[in-house]
Amino acid sequence: MNSSNKQKGVLAVIGASCLYGVLPIFVKEILLEGMPNNAMVFNRFLFTAFFAFIIVKAMKLSLRLTRREAIELILAALIGYGLTSSLLTIAYTQIPVGLATMFHFTNPLFVTLAMILIFREKATLFKGISMVCALLGLFLMADFSSLQPTGVILATLSGITYAAYVIANKKCSFARLNSFVIVFYVGVINAVLFGLIAAFRGELSFPPTVRAFAFMVILALCCTLGALFLLTYGIRTLGASTASVLNMLEPVVSLISGILVYHDSVTLKILIGCAFIVISGIVAVQGSQES
Repeated sequence: MNSSNKQKGVLAVIGASCLYGVLPIFVKEILLEGMPNNAMVFNRFLFTAFFAFIIVKAMKLSLRLTRREAIELILAALIGYGLTSSLLTIAYTQIPVGLATMFHFTNPLFVTLAMILIFREKATLFKGISMVCALLGLFLMADFSSLQPTGVILATLSGITYAAYVIANKKCSFARLNSFVIVFYVGVINAVLFGLIAAFRGELSFPPTVRAFAFMVILALCCTLGALFLLTYGIRTLGASTASVLNMLEPVVSLISGILVYHDSVTLKILIGCAFIVISGIVAVQGSQES
């Protein structure tokens, strides 16, 4: 693969990380407008599927799937987003959000191990250094004052399920499909899942205010459709391991956006942790260029 494509892949994953990083702000604002969590997730994926469908039709892409592609895509969407979201949400009730996020973002470790042990990807010094820097950075950013084993296990499991989704986008049969087609099906599958959950809990609803509707459009169009498209492109271009490490910039962006929008406090320890994560991304990119 030429350096131009790799640079595009790097920029794509960085862009996805930035979009995912500001996602919590829009989610929080929508919830503050009085929308239940499950209804919010249902609308997020419903709107995403709608916008993806428009793009797919405008590009005159086929939505036809083989049986194998359909089965693998359903499993990847349910596990990678449905189960991951559920596990992480429950973990948030057990341990602090920052700590849960830290254990969730161990997913690049699981991606790298799976690619090396199962798919025989070459283990390199660059990968080892980038993983150590990334995990050290997350460790420094996390607050371990409220450590509950159940929350830690659930958050770590969410990292494993998300790692499975990242690998699936590289290795499963549906990887040949256009990224917007994949985003459409991911949106539809999860809209159905969370729509059923919201209906069962009596929470099924649509954005209650114009402000909530506007934020939902941004959340779906930019922070879901755009982010999913860019991440999928990055995974295919750089490989699952490198893309997953670069995607760890997401918590850094979340931290920065929280400081800018909500004036969240920050410590020197957290800043050093951010620096280590940035270094891990640089090392991962350098390693991909050497391979």
